[in-house]
Amino acid sequence: MAKAQTTRTRTAKDVRAMIPEIAKARPEQLKDGYLSRLRRLLRLRRDHFDELNEAGLRLLDRSIFSAYCDCLDIGQGEAARGVLKDVRLTVVLAERRRA
Repeated sequence: MAKAQTTRTRTAKDVRAMIPEIAKARPEQLKDGYLSRLRRLLRLRRDHFDELNEAGLRLLDRSIFSAYCDCLDIGQGEAARGVLKDVRLTVVLAERRRA
């Protein structure tokens, strides 16, 4: 247990040390992180669609929208739209509801 807390503390310190660098980052440096977050949220929605209730889906959808808006803010709207169109990451609702 002590080891887990040490790892968690070390990670928090690492993140705090990176904050000044993140604040100075240029949009092209943030691109991969923002697009990865969008992909991850879409995968979560796809993989756990059947397990989530309506409130969980709404929360996840808002997170996806926020990640998409972050991509727009740094000028990566086209790349974000490409991620949203990726059929491997999205759920076809009509097929899921029929099953």
